[in-house]
Amino acid sequence: MEAGYLNKIWKEHGQMTMFWLVLGLAAWLRFQGIGSKSLWYDEAWSVALAAIDLKTAMILVKGQIYPPLYQILLHFWLLLFGTSETAARSLSAVFGIASVAALYNLTVRISGRRTALVAALILAVSPFHVEYSQEARGYSLLVLLSLLSYDLLLVWLKKHKWKTGTAYVVFTALCLYTHPYGFLIPLSQSLIWGFHLIEENKHQIKELLWGLALGSAIALMFLPILPVFLGAAAEVSRNFWIRHPDLWTIWDTLTAFMGQSLWSFISLGLTVLLGTISMLVYEGEHRFRAKIYLAWWWLPILAAFSFSSLVFSVYQIKYLIFASIPLYLLAAEGIAKMEHRTARIIMVLLIAASSVQPLSDYYRKPKIEEWRGTVNYLKSKQAPQDMVLIYQENDYDDMSLALSYYYPAGLSQVKEIEDAGDIKAIKRSKAGLWLIVTHVQHPDSVDLIKGQLNKRYRLMEEQKFAGISLLRYLPRKPVRR
Repeated sequence: MEAGYLNKIWKEHGQMTMFWLVLGLAAWLRFQGIGSKSLWYDEAWSVALAAIDLKTAMILVKGQIYPPLYQILLHFWLLLFGTSETAARSLSAVFGIASVAALYNLTVRISGRRTALVAALILAVSPFHVEYSQEARGYSLLVLLSLLSYDLLLVWLKKHKWKTGTAYVVFTALCLYTHPYGFLIPLSQSLIWGFHLIEENKHQIKELLWGLALGSAIALMFLPILPVFLGAAAEVSRNFWIRHPDLWTIWDTLTAFMGQSLWSFISLGLTVLLGTISMLVYEGEHRFRAKIYLAWWWLPILAAFSFSSLVFSVYQIKYLIFASIPLYLLAAEGIAKMEHRTARIIMVLLIAASSVQPLSDYYRKPKIEEWRGTVNYLKSKQAPQDMVLIYQENDYDDMSLALSYYYPAGLSQVKEIEDAGDIKAIKRSKAGLWLIVTHVQHPDSVDLIKGQLNKRYRLMEEQKFAGISLLRYLPRKPVRR
């Protein structure tokens, strides 16, 4: 009697206490050292657009392939909290924390609290998600919106209600307004609709019509920015820098999803395999849920890989961040299905422990450009008349944005250069030159620029910062004849 009572108390209060502890852990990891790192180029671009008036920002964003939702939200966030590194990144951290709660809510609905707690913990300690919850970009927002979209879809498939259907359409459309890869979310959901139609024996035509209606509503909501998106996509197809993927790219994607350590790969990989097999051998809800996870996980990866291989390359692992969620769900399902409680606890602790080293490495040495250190060194050494040159490899990126965040007063002396011809056009003077080189895809072009500079200037020093080279030149003295 007493054991049954304690078990009831645990189910009512203990599991919710564990959830709040997991959410607290997620918050701590996502705010840990969030302002200690320099903004890198992409973040500086986000902050620069968010810091100006919305009308001008929307005009500028038309030249980019990224839809405007995150920029709009960041604009109002910065009005409230300022433009520091911490303020700029904290919005993404909030979205990342909310994603843990959204995953818990979704998993409770479809698989129960035990599985939900494990899934929430895996997401909370995921180095992949912690990193992009500390970046002033829209990736954690995309994860949150995708979770809400999938949750509402699964609720809709159970019971059709107008409120649920409307909310599903809105949140799925917002995915499209957040990132171009948002298109892969309704694409993978269309396969889930197909599974649902196969399961549904009595009302297949009715369910098909409902699916078409909801899909059409999502498409209508995206129409206002479709022309802008198509124009930006055409520009990107000519100038984008991303290399074509190969089969190793798929492996790198899975490694990133699983935490980038051997132990996390082994522990998550084994539990994912266990979860997949154990669910597929059952009929009914278990097998249907496994199909949902696999479609959610693999269809976006294969679609992005195929498009990037056959058309033009847009494959970036971070763009697929939402496709890591079903992997965590499968791992949680595998752990929840272990018969012995001790085995479940050991596996959860192993997954959590395997995240410690990758997270420690990330906090100590983030893999982003060190613009703050570069600018601080430049300001300490630059003479009043020195010109600053920034290597600009293509028309798509504006490298001066990161410089402007840390050195707005020095922008009048900044010039962007693309090739050696730009060096020839610089008028001779007694002032020195500083060359900033970053985001190099074609080293030969940089070598030509340096060669042209060496004809007229002497290289005095070269400083290396993370992802950035800073070179100082002084004019050569003219040779007397």
